[in-house]
Amino acid sequence: MRPVKIHIVSLASSEEGTHPSEYTCFGRMTEKDGKRYVFYEEKAEGLEGVKTTLKWDEEQVVLLRSGALDHRQEFRKGLKHLSLYKTPYLKIPLETETSYLYTYSRDGVWHIELHYTLAQDRQPYGKMKILIDIEEHQDGH
Repeated sequence: MRPVKIHIVSLASSEEGTHPSEYTCFGRMTEKDGKRYVFYEEKAEGLEGVKTTLKWDEEQVVLLRSGALDHRQEFRKGLKHLSLYKTPYLKIPLETETSYLYTYSRDGVWHIELHYTLAQDRQPYGKMKILIDIEEHQDGH
């Protein structure tokens, strides 16, 4: 596994406006059977200490979280994915509908772009844009 630096920009748009968040973390990357995997610990507010696995190919991205919460989200253009966001205190049904997914590598950096709508317990929550850049990191941070 290779050490990587992961930069994530998230834009959540709802009736109240757009809420951006941005953070950088470090993890490890590997490839197996035509799919790429990145393993890292979350740094976003409220997700500290959650272990995340990001798995992708050209058509699909899967986000797996475990620890203080458990959640599995699947993204594929046109896919409406139902999931359960589980914390020690409650379980929240989520629906993700992916409108855009693009993965590519340029100059040794992987780029993942996701656009989707999110509904919480069948109520519209908003539109999301996630931009993820993954680059090999020599220092190991």
